[in-house]
Amino acid sequence: MSVATIYSERMFRRFETDLGPCADKLRIPRAIFREPDFELSIDKYYRLLDCASRTTNPRIGLTIGSGMEAGDLGPLGHAAAASADVRQMLGVLSRYLYVFAHSNVLRIDVGPRLFAVAYDVTYSNIAMHQQDVELALAYAVRQIRALTGTEASPRIVEFAHAQPAYAKDLRKFFGGEMQFGRGGNRLHYSRNVLDLPIHSSDPSLLHALEIFLSERLKVRSEDADLGKKVVHLISTSLSSGMPEIGRIAATLGLSGRTLQRHLQDESLVFSEMVESVRRDIAEQYVQRSDFSLTDIALMLGYSELSAFSRAFRRWTGSSPQQARGSEPATTPRRRSHRAAASA
Repeated sequence: MSVATIYSERMFRRFETDLGPCADKLRIPRAIFREPDFELSIDKYYRLLDCASRTTNPRIGLTIGSGMEAGDLGPLGHAAAASADVRQMLGVLSRYLYVFAHSNVLRIDVGPRLFAVAYDVTYSNIAMHQQDVELALAYAVRQIRALTGTEASPRIVEFAHAQPAYAKDLRKFFGGEMQFGRGGNRLHYSRNVLDLPIHSSDPSLLHALEIFLSERLKVRSEDADLGKKVVHLISTSLSSGMPEIGRIAATLGLSGRTLQRHLQDESLVFSEMVESVRRDIAEQYVQRSDFSLTDIALMLGYSELSAFSRAFRRWTGSSPQQARGSEPATTPRRRSHRAAASA
């Protein structure tokens, strides 16, 4: 099985003082601070941030994320900065994050009044990836503000991890209501923020960069488990409607029939993967968010609430209304999409 990795790009270049001693301890070459094409395993990346948080800077994730420029993510960041508005910028980051880093998913869930930027981490140890989560969400907030020239702040910020000792620093930067120990990591914004124009918009540059990123996405997909990549693409495409195997296959540079055959070789079924992703997201939002059930249905690609309600009852044995109003009913054991993708 291949190893999930992340590229250094320019993300670490200004933070060698904080990260250098831990890089040495973990036997990570100092080239990580100078060479944008340095490739680091996701495991060592998490350990690097965790080590720094314990030894040199307890809020290292916030420090890095709130201090980054868009271009510090290389071509991905430059494409985000060349987008027309916040909606397109977040779409670019969501679609091509895999080019920069394997493993994690940035998803945009849009409702009639609010939208959420959700950052899902597939690594199992919540405490270990705390700093990466804070880095990623701080980067997103920083870019929305910097690229639009506004002070736009999320209404609510949710973290899966427990409240840290430096929570006041998080509150000061993010500006919204902070919630810890939640079912996921999310920024909740007013929907009108999606329409804010980006002052550095450059359609020609964005087009060229998307061609490059699309090709890199195909190459990166060959470097890791196909199942995990398909899960990523399903997650990031749900708000546009029911994911289609042909469209996802084309993104990977494959035909629908070829992708289906590869999934079968890994004992995976595309329709079951879609259902599993939908269920995971649905349970998070139904039980742990203020989004209306209609909003959640639309986020997941359902055309109406009744279709979502039927699916939710099939998954859990109770309606979404019952799950939201009381303790959810006991659910049958199932194989999660993460387990299926890593089988």
